[in-house]
Amino acid sequence: MTIALTALKEKIRRKELYIVSVIGTLILIFFGTGSGSISINGEAITDYKILAPILLIVVNAISCILAVIMSLGTIPNEYERNTSHLVWIRKIPQYRYHGELALANVFSGLISEAILFCAMLIFMITNGKADELFRLIPAYLIVGINVTIVSVMTSALSIVIPKFAVGAIAAAATLIGIFSSLLATLKDIIGGFGGVMVKYALKIIPNLHGIQSEAANALCGKDVDIHVILTGLLAVYVFIALILVLKRKEA
Repeated sequence: MTIALTALKEKIRRKELYIVSVIGTLILIFFGTGSGSISINGEAITDYKILAPILLIVVNAISCILAVIMSLGTIPNEYERNTSHLVWIRKIPQYRYHGELALANVFSGLISEAILFCAMLIFMITNGKADELFRLIPAYLIVGINVTIVSVMTSALSIVIPKFAVGAIAAAATLIGIFSSLLATLKDIIGGFGGVMVKYALKIIPNLHGIQSEAANALCGKDVDIHVILTGLLAVYVFIALILVLKRKEA
């Protein structure tokens, strides 16, 4: 775990982790405490059970994008700095090396998510839901599945794809996953080659929107579809397997 801890300490020192997290938290607090307002058709939304899922969408989106940012350069940077050769001298296998670096990516993503969830905590207290704060735990864990998926997906891609391309591919896949419900509706409207591309993308890319929706259900005390959660965990398993199997030529 030494490699993972060293990489995590380096990530924790990165300013973008806190800058984006704090900005996101302030935005959530602004709209969640009534200082700002979210409106639909000119009417301000004040109902907790409507506003809470909307704010959770923001938390999920920011957390996932941050996960891409924090994960895309971890493995490539180690090879660029020739740090990897010090690892090979110690006869640490490549799968363990990549696995621990990916683990650091996951934890850094979960830390940024935790910072954003502080805003959800303030939102619940200011809306008289202090007695339901325990619901933040399952909601955090479920959104954490999305963060983990994005982190391990980006980590796996970074092993075999140049760093400049990893960010674009991972960000595109993440956005498709976040807006999968909307894209599923639009694919028939788009039609042609674009519609076909969207259709296959939705089949391949994990349904981050569906998982986030289950987090919203948990936050509002509704039933959670365990099948959606298990599908997300399966995606995590697949990407972890890729991290452990894929090899980098420089090694």
